[in-house]
Amino acid sequence: MVREANKKDLNEILQLYLYLHEENVPGDTEHLRNTWESIVNDTNHHLIVCEVDGKIVASCVCVIIPNLTRSVRPYAFVENVVTHGECRKKGYATACLDFAKRIAGDICEYRSV
Repeated sequence: MVREANKKDLNEILQLYLYLHEENVPGDTEHLRNTWESIVNDTNHHLIVCEVDGKIVASCVCVIIPNLTRSVRPYAFVENVVTHGECRKKGYATACLDFAKRIAGDICEYRSV
């Protein structure tokens, strides 16, 4: 199942990021909690996860950025695409990217009207 992350997903996402380029999981600090709150409450920041059997196995971030060009149409930036090492080559990251594409298309289309 592909969905947007929710507040309870933080620890699983941090563990997944070890497969991205992180060497360790950041400590549970006020800064980490504030950053997480900012991410999950930002309507332009979409952290997308793919969940299989109750476990997050892939993820990507899609940020919608306001823009003054192209008829004041926003654009999307996709980053931090990652799949758990044991779950690669199964299309999970592609499913996350497809979800991001739908979000970006819907939002950018809506805001350009």
